[in-house]
Amino acid sequence: MESSGCLEREGRLRDKWRAAVASSAKAVRKRFGTWRAAELTSDAIGKYIEGLREEGYRNSTINRRTQLLGQAFNVAIRERRLSMAPFVPHLSEVGNERQGFFETADFEAVVAHLPEYLQDFARFGFVTGWRKGSIESLRWSDVGDDVIYLRAANSKTRKPETMPLEGELLSIIERRRTAAVIQEENKEPRFAEFVFHHKGEPIGDFRKAWATACKRAGVGHRLFHDLRRTASRNMIDAGVQQAVAMKITGHKTDSMFRRYAIVNEDQKREALAKTQKHLADSPARKVVSMGGGD
Repeated sequence: MESSGCLEREGRLRDKWRAAVASSAKAVRKRFGTWRAAELTSDAIGKYIEGLREEGYRNSTINRRTQLLGQAFNVAIRERRLSMAPFVPHLSEVGNERQGFFETADFEAVVAHLPEYLQDFARFGFVTGWRKGSIESLRWSDVGDDVIYLRAANSKTRKPETMPLEGELLSIIERRRTAAVIQEENKEPRFAEFVFHHKGEPIGDFRKAWATACKRAGVGHRLFHDLRRTASRNMIDAGVQQAVAMKITGHKTDSMFRRYAIVNEDQKREALAKTQKHLADSPARKVVSMGGGD
């Protein structure tokens, strides 16, 4: 499947989707790049889908990947290099939107079970709402005295962003400075290139460590991306203007941001109680008698 180049050749999509397509193509190539087309059967694709679902991927994400597989086969058939294609199922995306977020106590419980090198990584996400990839990309060359610079290439909006070092963020960066010095046996100390690293190397796939920490913390199945929703909600609850919160999290559109402004039952209950109290405290209407005279 690798030699055909079909994954890229079917990518006639708008610019704003190209990064997502590239990410999906990379994942598909990593899994099936060395397979012969004849080996990629409907059964193999089905097992691939089940594996992704067990890892917590949304149906929409899985569909984007399998869609690329289907398109690759379609191109191969049009070019008469294959005579038939395997069945590629399309999963339902109804109700696919994630609704997960963390209460502070639950988040701290998860952090306590994470490996030490991931703890501040998670805390940074909890405070800022930044995407995993953006946090991973941070180098010390991106950190100033009182601000962090996110390069355009590492931003979902493809625009450079800044993050002031305030409060917990400043504490995180100070701890990371201490952890940046790598002391290896019989070698001179070296300074890690990345702010968040594991033994001096960039942080890679940590889904297993994350899932294990969530399980041990007793919070059920949660995604790292839930921290993005959580940060959005926490800022709005704290009275931060939406425009400012969007600048911090890096959300580009109001509609995207509103998806994360999740209201729970306690908030609804509080809102109803406040409304009823407001109505009860309203001055009673004065009734003027219109009695007629004889």
